Amino acid sequence: MPFTASSNDAPTFGAIACADANMLPAACCALLSIHNNLSKVKVRLLLLAIGAGDKQVRDIESFASRHSITIEILGDPTPKAEEPAFGRWSRATLARLYMDLTVPEDIDRLLYIDADAVAVAPLDMLFQVDLAGSALGAVDDYLMAFPEKIGRRQRRIGLKPGGRYFNAGVLLFDWRKSLDNGLIKKARDTFERQPELYEAHDQDVLNIAYEDNWQAVDARFNAQTGILPFVGKPAIVHFTGRKKPWQAVVPWTHRRMKPFYREALAGTDWAPFCKPSSFPDNLASFAGHYSTLLTTPAKIASARAYFR
Repeated sequence: MPFTASSNDAPTFGAIACADANMLPAACCALLSIHNNLSKVKVRLLLLAIGAGDKQVRDIESFASRHSITIEILGDPTPKAEEPAFGRWSRATLARLYMDLTVPEDIDRLLYIDADAVAVAPLDMLFQVDLAGSALGAVDDYLMAFPEKIGRRQRRIGLKPGGRYFNAGVLLFDWRKSLDNGLIKKARDTFERQPELYEAHDQDVLNIAYEDNWQAVDARFNAQTGILPFVGKPAIVHFTGRKKPWQAVVPWTHRRMKPFYREALAGTDWAPFCKPSSFPDNLASFAGHYSTLLTTPAKIASARAYFR
């Protein structure tokens, strides 16, 4: 059943990325990829640009103008550098926990996308997906393929044993329900009370806040690096490893993503963000990929069994 707003008005959809100055090019590319993969649904593109100065704002506006899109730059509600820090986690890492303080309240559904993710197929149906009354739609985390590991994580952070645990790189919020029930604030408060407890930082506390209040959506909408080979027709690819497509040595499974970044950033001050790849770089990428296949067959088999 297509999603409809609670009022008689058409629903308002938003998509948001969060980034500091180092990752602004990637975040803007993520938003552009969402725009490029919508045909029927109109979505406001929002950017929480952490610590952005005049130069960063001009760069964002230049990128948006070049691609004929509008990116709304939101106020930065994250703790400032001179304020108390939360363990070892940076403002950029924790930005999702402050979205309720800056995202417009008239948004009905909000798609959050990590800066290291990109849409590659139509997304209209994602914004319309039935969440069965839940406040959030998300995809199982790669860790779910490994019962012992996910069990330890759940026990450590106080989740019910045997439940599901989502990856927070792509999240579809029923934004009004999230605000009305204070769920983002609950996650933030949970983290602030004991920051060092949460190995996966905001992902852990979002799982706590939305426990029993989220709906699993198709893994193609958050095809994390470890599950990508087992996801048919991915719609959003999430580069969860340390290596990213805009780097010189590109993960072999993501090599086809590099041209998107190169072309999207061409002609902007951000063009150097996407590094050229030499033949040795490509060889290293290829060798690393097949080394992983040869040395971790059991791990790969577990991921295949869970996500296929």
